[in-house]
Amino acid sequence: MKDKKTITICMGSSCFSRGNNHNLQIIQDYIKDRDSADIFLSGALCHEQCSRGPVLYLGDTMLSFVDSSEILDLLETYLKE
Repeated sequence: MKDKKTITICMGSSCFSRGNNHNLQIIQDYIKDRDSADIFLSGALCHEQCSRGPVLYLGDTMLSFVDSSEILDLLETYLKE
């Protein structure tokens, strides 16, 4: 049985306004279009990384300055691990 892959997106106001509002929609669409049984998406409030936003976590790995143009590639790489 495969372990669930966890995606945590910062929904704090700084990250949200810096791009996680768009990133969230891309991630939700990605999950909807695939078998999402092994993916757990959650939102989080500020992780005190506002200056590095938008921030999201793929598992325990924090990614900063995440641009919406790189989300799909990041997800594909993470989910194949």
